[in-house]
Amino acid sequence: MPSRRNRSVVTGVAAVIAAALVVGGFALTAQQGSDDPVIAGPSASTAPTAEATSDGVVVIARQGADLPGAAVLQRCDTSSRADVASYDTAALGDVVMQCGNSSQGYEHIRVRHTADWQGVLAGSGSRDWDDAMLTAVQAVLTAPRDGFPKDAGDGKVCYAAALRFDDGSTPSPDGFVKVIVSETTDRVITAYPTRSDDC
Repeated sequence: MPSRRNRSVVTGVAAVIAAALVVGGFALTAQQGSDDPVIAGPSASTAPTAEATSDGVVVIARQGADLPGAAVLQRCDTSSRADVASYDTAALGDVVMQCGNSSQGYEHIRVRHTADWQGVLAGSGSRDWDDAMLTAVQAVLTAPRDGFPKDAGDGKVCYAAALRFDDGSTPSPDGFVKVIVSETTDRVITAYPTRSDDC
């Protein structure tokens, strides 16, 4: 299992930059219950609110905000490197999901796995596919099950967890999620529902 990188120098520099940005008028806030996060500054991003139980089960609310929001996805029109969401992970430190392309990130997941995520949500509320996907990714990365992440080879690590809805029901037939992250670039490569609870 990878160990969390030592980021004490980076953290100190980031704190100075963050203080300068706040003083300079840039800030990031999220409004609960709003369809879109309130974003100020040129490259700010937010992660969705997610919940993972103590046993590593990802809980997806049947009703909730539209994630990631139109303002976030508009950045994808001009840059594949724009961040859709960021996560503070115990194993890897800061990990981002970028807009991406056919090989990684939000665009890869949209093209390859929209139907899979829609299948998870079939008959289970009014959420969009990416609401469930982003909720699952945040919960899996920030509150992983014991023993995760696991080495997936080629500089990648894998996280896996069970999926449940907030009423306790289980998506069928794919009751689990896998998230693959590049250990070398700290980017989410893909996230998809699966029938397997392991990597």
